[in-house]
Amino acid sequence: MTGPCLCVDDPEIDEVINLDTGIISTTREVIGHDYDRLEKLRMALAEANASGESLYACPICMVGVYLSCRRKDEKRFFFKHRTENGNCPAITRGELSKDEMLARKYNAAKESRAHIRLKEIIADSLRYDSGFSEVETEKVWRGMDRTKWRKPDVQALWKGKIRIAFEIQLSTTFLHVIAERRNFYRQEGGLLCWIFKSFDQAEARMTQDDIFHNNNRNLFIAGEETLKASAADKALMLDCHWLEPQAINGEVIDAWREERVPFSHLQLDAAGQRVFFRDCDGLKAGLAHQASEEALKQRFFIWWRNSKRSWQDAEWNEARQEFKKRGVFLPEYTYDVLGLLNGLYSAREGECIGWKHPNFISAANTVANSYKNVIRAFRAALLVYDRGDLLKREDKKGNWAKRVIEYKKKLAEGDKDYDRDEQYDPLIAFLFPEVWVVLSGDK
Repeated sequence: MTGPCLCVDDPEIDEVINLDTGIISTTREVIGHDYDRLEKLRMALAEANASGESLYACPICMVGVYLSCRRKDEKRFFFKHRTENGNCPAITRGELSKDEMLARKYNAAKESRAHIRLKEIIADSLRYDSGFSEVETEKVWRGMDRTKWRKPDVQALWKGKIRIAFEIQLSTTFLHVIAERRNFYRQEGGLLCWIFKSFDQAEARMTQDDIFHNNNRNLFIAGEETLKASAADKALMLDCHWLEPQAINGEVIDAWREERVPFSHLQLDAAGQRVFFRDCDGLKAGLAHQASEEALKQRFFIWWRNSKRSWQDAEWNEARQEFKKRGVFLPEYTYDVLGLLNGLYSAREGECIGWKHPNFISAANTVANSYKNVIRAFRAALLVYDRGDLLKREDKKGNWAKRVIEYKKKLAEGDKDYDRDEQYDPLIAFLFPEVWVVLSGDK
């Protein structure tokens, strides 16, 4: 179900232009309803801005924009100019400069006792782990461009190959600061790993979300308990929280998970500036693809069961194109797969599908009499869907039992009439994967 639009009701900048495509869209369209997608867009905008580029601009003054969040009862978003040059009627920035706001809201937190203690915890934990060397606190990291530098809270060399900056996050950091640091460490071949002191999934701060959604929806916590675990296990131990997608009733639903894990179990993505335990983005993409596949198969089944199945039907031709994209062949004419699909759908549903027969046994007899090249697949389906008892109950005259004896004899003799049409193997594998497992192993 689509949620409410995440845009504020009264954005000053009500349209933005995509500087790559030249397309002007309303702010509401760009912000949309998908929070996870929006967080990734926030980071993309911030990283581009930090590099002196812009992805979107105000179409009135052509000044680049970034996404900001209005926090009241709920998180709602709007665009702000990167700078106010006086040439636009949309005034989105306050009197304080970015640097002034940062000094008031971020630098003070860097000197707090909690921040200092957490730096000590990370540094001590790293020294317990033999995989790390050159552990340093508050040491300047100079870039290849000597005019650019950063001073991460803690840094260390992992496995003698990749230098990792550990930044501690206790209070609000502006998104542009996060983006600038990601860009710096990416350019230097290093990796940035954010560490939090605590995390409340019900009341996550915006900064946590900015980092979280751009870090494969993984977030790491350190504290006194992880320090004890690091000492005991001789490894950097962190508490990982992540949103794991699950397929439930045809929908992809996120569920919170957490686990204490050693750093050696994490995946390092320097290009994407991500450190993560569970590949949530990959899982979500896979489940979304799976849900799309299942929806297509269900639509196709409903159409096949209920329609007259003419090859001229628009839905048949649409299905041919959709199946083709997945490497699955559907013939031009529906009757070329009539016996195959009627037979397998009937076996799956336990009733006659596609033929005007009164019961399932009639469908089985039709396959045995008229579609011998479907018998192998049909037998596999009867086994998978456990239709033996149903056939016995409905085979009151014993005709099916006789046909089973007959086709088993023919199969043993290698009668070519019973060879399946292998061009439809991908179709069986797509629509009936459980049947294909048995059929493909039937030598």
